[in-house]
Amino acid sequence: AGGVVGAFAARRVAERVGTARATLLFELGLALFALLIPLATDGAGVLFFVAGGFCVSAGVVAGNVIKASFQQRYCPPELLGRLTATTAFLNYGTIPLGALLGGALGTALGLRAAMWITTAGIPLAGVILLCSPVGRSRDLPTSRRGTRPESNGPRDPARESAPSAR
Repeated sequence: AGGVVGAFAARRVAERVGTARATLLFELGLALFALLIPLATDGAGVLFFVAGGFCVSAGVVAGNVIKASFQQRYCPPELLGRLTATTAFLNYGTIPLGALLGGALGTALGLRAAMWITTAGIPLAGVILLCSPVGRSRDLPTSRRGTRPESNGPRDPARESAPSAR
């Protein structure tokens, strides 16, 4: 449910506050609710898990919608496939490592301590973004600065610096 809400909210929030600020809101603001998850207990305490999971799911999906849109606008079309494949490899490739780390932490420190450590890591990506140029921007760039217009072939620096024969 959180993911569906995040997918629908991403565009509206980005239009209202800007794409960079919306990314921070989703990647940091909603990710902070992950800290509710380790507070879950029997009975009504399960609502902490539900609220934390809902917010994290909404934030991840909304952030992914904004990031994918940014990548499609910013990346040259001939490199988009490589960028997408590399991003997917890094994202999905770390899942087994996280599972192993979570299991090792749970065994060594106990489940509650492992949950605190792993959920505290979720907002870390947002903190990294906050400290980057994204944290000082309203919008993500829509094009690369200093790029040449499309040409019919590869760039030849020697040809560009030579005086024109015409």
